[in-house]
Amino acid sequence: MFNKEDFSSAIKFYPELKEISAEYLKVYPSNIAGVQRINIGHGRISLTLILDDIDKSLSYLNASSNIDVWYLDGFSPQKNPEMWSKEIFKQIYISSHKDSSFSTYTSARSVKDNIAASNLEYGIKEGFASKKHMIKGSIKNSKTKSSTYHKKIAIIGAGIAGCTLAYILANRGHKVDIYDQNNEVCLGASGNELLVTYPRLSAFDSPYARFCIQSFLFASSFYDQLNTEAWKKCGVFLMSHDDPSLKRQNSLLNIRSDNLLFEKLNVDEASRKAGIKLNNGGIFFEKGGFIEPKALCKFLIGHKNIREILSTKVDKIISEESINKIFIGKEIPEYDEICLCTGYTSNELIKLPGLSFKRGQVSYVKSSQDIENLKFPICATGYFSPKIGSYHVVGSSYSDVKKDSILEEEHLSNRKKLEAIHDFEVSIVDGKVGFRAVTKDRIPLVGQKNGIYINTGHGSRGSTSAPLCAEIIADFIDNKPLPVENSVKAALEVDRFN
Repeated sequence: MFNKEDFSSAIKFYPELKEISAEYLKVYPSNIAGVQRINIGHGRISLTLILDDIDKSLSYLNASSNIDVWYLDGFSPQKNPEMWSKEIFKQIYISSHKDSSFSTYTSARSVKDNIAASNLEYGIKEGFASKKHMIKGSIKNSKTKSSTYHKKIAIIGAGIAGCTLAYILANRGHKVDIYDQNNEVCLGASGNELLVTYPRLSAFDSPYARFCIQSFLFASSFYDQLNTEAWKKCGVFLMSHDDPSLKRQNSLLNIRSDNLLFEKLNVDEASRKAGIKLNNGGIFFEKGGFIEPKALCKFLIGHKNIREILSTKVDKIISEESINKIFIGKEIPEYDEICLCTGYTSNELIKLPGLSFKRGQVSYVKSSQDIENLKFPICATGYFSPKIGSYHVVGSSYSDVKKDSILEEEHLSNRKKLEAIHDFEVSIVDGKVGFRAVTKDRIPLVGQKNGIYINTGHGSRGSTSAPLCAEIIADFIDNKPLPVENSVKAALEVDRFN
């Protein structure tokens, strides 16, 4: 539990944090409040950072948290007494097991007294750097650490949500079967040529806003660690193309003016950076980019612990008395857990109030000398991508139309979206239609219902939200601390529209 201003200095006292600290400083700006998750060593070490007011942070922890190691760094007790209270150490006791440990650079008498009053044992050790002493301690309780049990897990749906979840579970040692009714992965709403990865930001500190920013940062870090060509970390430019978008940008700049999450670019700066002439300025997300979803999904499910079962329609799923069954014709395989990642068609297997669909049509634009050098996606009323093969992608429409054929009026709508971005004539050569799973409040459905884990409702932001949501489901399954605070967990609840 670190004070956010001091995490970068903590490695002076805890050399074992050097790798984690480097990863943190690379990914997370210091002014992002809330719970943040960093995985290193191929998931062997999972660091959960709680960066917030201490009164809000304590509610994140509970008796089932099972924290292995605590690092406490909250300035001195004289400057920041709230970080060294009895309540803190009592919560450490509750959220630990008998083999847990803790350490802190301070050795002040008040801290030692509060530790002793909380059923914690401690010893004084030689300090680091200029510190003469530090405290290292252990927990005096009888709770044993929950054993790692590698499960047999079924995932239904091989889009970006399902493949990301399969990979994270497989990386933790679980055996995963991933089902899809199509003969290839990523043929549904995830099957566009590219998916842009950037956050939908708000100037207000709400659970929705925290989820958006935390999922973006987690996704960028997750894709970085995969080291795959399917992730293009080129940045994303969010254009201020009209009065509402300019007002929204100014609100964001007022609360985040340090350029750690994004930087403001005027029209000339943006044009130079983009490689083409643009019509407006805006803000640039350096940690953004885009994925090639089909290539990414194939990479993810190439893990040795994952088995693809394609061209297979699941008729029914049930969970009764800890027995989870999938019905495929006359076959009824059993699993320790079942995870549903089938987009809006999830309602065919389990009723999910608040889940519906929106049609999205993208248009493929033939590249030309004017636009072939575009370096990153431009987002305004829609998005315009760098060249993929011989064309660019423009999108996307957002309608209630149920037809799955290409519509000329939606091509025209996409063409109009380009007017704010750049003055050029384009030739639309093709397109693709998909149906996004959406919710009423634009936040995914993530959690458990009737014994089945649900991960759907990602809308048009699946590449941004899927990795964090997969991490949440994996932590539910493994009974680990979640990578989000309680308010965000509640905002994702599957039954919130009942």
